[in-house]
Amino acid sequence: MAKIAVFSDTHGSIENLRFFTERLGQVDSVFHLGDCVEDVPMLAARLNSGYVSVRGNCDPWAPQPLEEIIQWHGHRILLLHGHTHMGRLALYYKAKAENCSVVCFGHTHVASIELYDGVLLVNPGSLTRPRDRKGPSCAVLTVTPEGVDAELLLMQP
Repeated sequence: MAKIAVFSDTHGSIENLRFFTERLGQVDSVFHLGDCVEDVPMLAARLNSGYVSVRGNCDPWAPQPLEEIIQWHGHRILLLHGHTHMGRLALYYKAKAENCSVVCFGHTHVASIELYDGVLLVNPGSLTRPRDRKGPSCAVLTVTPEGVDAELLLMQP
């Protein structure tokens, strides 16, 4: 089993990180989905974990790729920011084209988890600048050989 913390759109401010690191506990990896990828080493260090990151529309100088496919316990997980594939249908078709069962994306700052025709769409929202009433958030993936589960961690109860 693997436990993966998923963050996006931190925008240079990780002020709420302490709250989330206490709730997350030990993780196997950190995924950061862009918009201030320079925050990733500190996120990963606080969680004592390795990381994978992709760049977002606010990271034009960053060396990270726009997309990354991670294989974990036999599941292909597509990481991207979301600004190049807007909307769940575009994300779904991109996942299908890449033979991925999970897409982790950000950009909208709106936390959501949705199963769309067999593809799990996970948006962790924003740690510091949410655009929904859920407040600051991140996501957790639990990956086993049997499947991938996702949950949102919210700062507000």
